[in-house]
Amino acid sequence: MNKSRNNYLVRLADEALREQTANEDFGVSRILKENNQDIDEAYNGSVAALGVSIAMSELRPSLAIYYQDKPNSPTRPKANRRSVLDVVSRIITMDTACNFDFSADGKYAENLFRYAISNDDNGLKKEVEECAIALKQVVRTYNLV
Repeated sequence: MNKSRNNYLVRLADEALREQTANEDFGVSRILKENNQDIDEAYNGSVAALGVSIAMSELRPSLAIYYQDKPNSPTRPKANRRSVLDVVSRIITMDTACNFDFSADGKYAENLFRYAISNDDNGLKKEVEECAIALKQVVRTYNLV
């Protein structure tokens, strides 16, 4: 990924993070707190681990792990990894350089997961990795509390 692409994705990541809304029906909680300045520190690790997970385990297993997570589960009471997928899929949908649209019915994370499961698409893997990197960079610009 070159600098201009990274800068573009960082801008989209910040926009997607700010636009994300909590939707408990789809298992998504909001990453950015209501004051739009703070992020729960637990999300820093979840966001950073997504790219590493894809590199080590490939796209489908990594997405499955992140997708299975529910908000306020006993194992992860603060961070919800499905919310990370939600933001990543929002970034991908906003990216004009690719032709993916996961916005149907507002189920961003689910649509990303279902598409990845049913399609062999190395372009999606690269896109998810690049968006995860951009999101990691953006998350660290907020106050981690």
